Amino acid sequence: MKECYGTIFPDMSQFRFGKELPGKVFRLRIDTVGPGHRDRHLQVSLEQWQDCQNCELFRSCYDLSNAKLTMQQAAAAI
Repeated sequence: MKECYGTIFPDMSQFRFGKELPGKVFRLRIDTVGPGHRDRHLQVSLEQWQDCQNCELFRSCYDLSNAKLTMQQAAAAI
């Protein structure tokens, strides 16, 4: 199994304002700019996305990445 398996999206459970969250394809950083205001930065690496799509494990990796993201959202809502 590749080291990057299941890491297309950032691990949202590690979110901290002002800290970049890296995933293999997507990176997210959210800075606070005063009460209730957020400066959101989303980066997408098209090169990494194409690399992922060319991988024989892409569908399974994408499904796992989505499942992890869904569980992180559910856990944050509790």
